[in-house]
Amino acid sequence: MTATTPAAAIAALSDPDAIRVLAAVADYQARLPDPAELAVLDTGLREALTDGTGLGGYGEPGGLDQETGSGDLARAALQHLAGTQPGLIPVITGAIGSPGPVLREPVTLAAGVLVILALQTEVKLSRDSRGRWAFTVHKHPARESTLGQVISKLLAAYLPGR
Repeated sequence: MTATTPAAAIAALSDPDAIRVLAAVADYQARLPDPAELAVLDTGLREALTDGTGLGGYGEPGGLDQETGSGDLARAALQHLAGTQPGLIPVITGAIGSPGPVLREPVTLAAGVLVILALQTEVKLSRDSRGRWAFTVHKHPARESTLGQVISKLLAAYLPGR
């Protein structure tokens, strides 16, 4: 690894590696669900985000990114985690420096769901008794903050052209 800081190392990650590292962080925090549950969560996140979240200011046209891929979303989440949870830096840099076992194929991992799992203290995806999904941000961050950037990228990835 030639990058000298966690931020530089994260920025240098390829899209598949960024998703792999985010999966490792999410798995470190709480065991990753099986692929079927990840698919259910991905569908739920998509439904929750299109159902009005009160986050309209984060993904408007002219915002941070018009097109956000899964790798961009994963890198933004990793930057946020490294900046706000220093205890995760060894997990992040360890996953960057050592690919380790493949937890899941990157194509089967929905980056949005990994973001929700990794940021579980700041955001929540839940389902009510009627089966409706809801996405909640515990504290609405400034759009320029690292969490605001993650939310902007999440909305751009799941609601393109919004």
